[in-house]
Amino acid sequence: MRTSGLPRIRTIAIQKFRATGETRVKLSKLFRSKPKKKSTRIQPGTHISDDTVIGEHSYIGSNCSITRTRIGRYVSIANNVSIGQGEHDLSRASTSSLFYDSPYETLTAGECVIESDVWIAVDSIIRRGVTIGTGAVVGANSFVNKDVPPFAIVGGSPARILGYRLDEEKRAALLASRWWELGLEEARQTLSRLEASWATEA
Repeated sequence: MRTSGLPRIRTIAIQKFRATGETRVKLSKLFRSKPKKKSTRIQPGTHISDDTVIGEHSYIGSNCSITRTRIGRYVSIANNVSIGQGEHDLSRASTSSLFYDSPYETLTAGECVIESDVWIAVDSIIRRGVTIGTGAVVGANSFVNKDVPPFAIVGGSPARILGYRLDEEKRAALLASRWWELGLEEARQTLSRLEASWATEA
């Protein structure tokens, strides 16, 4: 298969971008140690393209494959998850990327976004062009082929909405707080205040 223009996908080291607070993945031949940026943890055996951006305080498990994706902050991704893999153009005379002028760009067309505070459970697949909304949950072994609203719980193949985390008022309060933009300690305090107010209302 032609590989010109393809980013090299090997293993992982982390570089912090001071201006944006994001973590951009850089790749090295073998994963031998934890990333230098302690707030983001990526486990061995995971492959991430070098044009993927990962927010702070996120976790990615072992044996995941992530391509050309924007991942928010405080995201939890379990083992064996596939996100944004290349998709062949079925409208062409051939499905082989050997006949594409720009294979990587064609295969990875369509923005793939995992917003903040998302939990993706083990063995799930997220298609290109999909956005997973803030606070959403993807159940294990799910195939997600369309956008997921904030705080929705989805599962199955193809994935469908099974319910929502929290009631509408609590979801609105969380979205208004934008706590995921805060550092860990300040975020912890903000969430504690919200949960305390919910307990008072109960």
